[in-house]
Amino acid sequence: MKILELKRVGLVALGGVIGSLSRWGFSILIPNHSFAWGTLFVNYLGSVVLTVLVVYAKHHPSPQWWWRPAIGTGFCGGFTTYSAFALKLDQYLDAKNTHALMEYALASLIGSFVLVFITYELSEARWRRT
Repeated sequence: MKILELKRVGLVALGGVIGSLSRWGFSILIPNHSFAWGTLFVNYLGSVVLTVLVVYAKHHPSPQWWWRPAIGTGFCGGFTTYSAFALKLDQYLDAKNTHALMEYALASLIGSFVLVFITYELSEARWRRT
């Protein structure tokens, strides 16, 4: 393995550790008691961060080499998880709480889509001018 590839692996791992610890911190600050507010917030925030990163990369074709693997794959990958979303849906199913299941599923899917759309449009407008 080349040195640059080893550095990328290290950066993904470091970003993943920071993202996972951040997610854990949010789970303490915003516990998921009756509704998965913490998980929903983290997934919303991660969607926004990743969208900004993608649009920034589009408008800055040769940025520093390290930030995409560290922030995009590492941090966002550790911070947001599909498994937490799926687990919460499964818990609502087991509890036969179809109302919360539908609310959470729709809030997650529609909310993330809307946030990505808005973030994309705002970021595009911002970096198109520069």
